[in-house]
Amino acid sequence: MSSSNVPKSANLAPPQPKSSRPGHTRSESATSVKSAVEHFTESVRPSVSARESQAELPTPAHRLAVPARPPNTPRQHSSDNLRSGLAGPVTDKALSDTLIPGTAVTELLAGQTGKSFKVHTDLLKSRSPYFADRFSVPISPNSPPLSFPDLDEFAFALFVRWLYGADLRGPTDFHSMQHYLCLYVLATRFGIERLKNDVMDQARAYYRRSSMTAPAYRLEYVYGGTAGPNHMRRFLVSTAAYRYLCEREPTLSESMRGVIAKGGELAVDFAEALARLHQNELADVRKGPDCAFHEHFETPACKTRIPEPYE
Repeated sequence: MSSSNVPKSANLAPPQPKSSRPGHTRSESATSVKSAVEHFTESVRPSVSARESQAELPTPAHRLAVPARPPNTPRQHSSDNLRSGLAGPVTDKALSDTLIPGTAVTELLAGQTGKSFKVHTDLLKSRSPYFADRFSVPISPNSPPLSFPDLDEFAFALFVRWLYGADLRGPTDFHSMQHYLCLYVLATRFGIERLKNDVMDQARAYYRRSSMTAPAYRLEYVYGGTAGPNHMRRFLVSTAAYRYLCEREPTLSESMRGVIAKGGELAVDFAEALARLHQNELADVRKGPDCAFHEHFETPACKTRIPEPYE
């Protein structure tokens, strides 16, 4: 065929597909979809700083479920201003927002400084026979707060955290061990059997892990803060007796000699612990099943388990 038969105005390029949307090219449509997706996801996408702060938060401990704070309700700021530089726990900031508007709250003062702790009254009554009896009769709203000046404020902070479901981490050094001993005294006074068992487990684990025994001043504190025989007394005095029987030159320290010279229940228990260890071939009370130092008058008995090799 001759080229002269082809019209000069003919377009030999293949036909282009028409846009599905009149007046918009394909690239413009893709850009619009991308912009729309970014617009609707931007509001729910956390910022870099938000993601980093969330990643640094520890896994929250189990706490009692409480209703969410109603809208337009001001946040209750924590009154925890424990002195810096002292060992011991600080009440978790997350607990400062658990006070539910409209429910009864009891204010408790602890320590020589009178540090204030606000706790739900029903929670205190359900966990402690002491408070259940104390609140068995209506209390006037104008009544002064209950004060416990002889109970360490750090131990009281541990108590409040435990009430709201937080796990006890246990003592880690010389100072925190004293707070846990005070927590045991507190649990004994308030009649909380489960808390006493929990503290016993933590105290034994600390002494076992650190290969430590109780000095004289620990014994005096526990014997002075509790009445009658209890597992903490038996455990601490047994560790003290174990130390003197196992040392190469078993001699009483001046502090222990002074405690024994005073007589009383502590001296009698120490002598009995020496005899008991001699009969039991120096069985180390820091080892063995936890339930051996538990009370189960109100709480269910522990499940029987096979001791670990280190026990």
